[in-house]
Amino acid sequence: MKKIGIKKKNRWLNIKVENLVFIGLIGYLVVLMIGQQVTLNRNRAAYEEAEQKIIKAQAKQEELNNELDEIGTDEYIEKKAREEFGYVKNDEIVFVVE
Repeated sequence: MKKIGIKKKNRWLNIKVENLVFIGLIGYLVVLMIGQQVTLNRNRAAYEEAEQKIIKAQAKQEELNNELDEIGTDEYIEKKAREEFGYVKNDEIVFVVE
């Protein structure tokens, strides 16, 4: 009779150990999934930030291309002369406000 009792006790311990291993495996997988989700969220935020930078760079490139098209024109030269150097035409009257 003692042998039967020992076998039942060992069997109960084996089942308990198997359950602990299973629970440990499930816990490990949950932690792993949470870590992957955090990494995914971080990468998604970096991707969206990079997309915004690309959009801004494309807008700046378009602006520079438009300016490049205007550079040789008389209107552009006149505009830059007035803005940067303060030049005026001969028939214009200049008022200085202090």
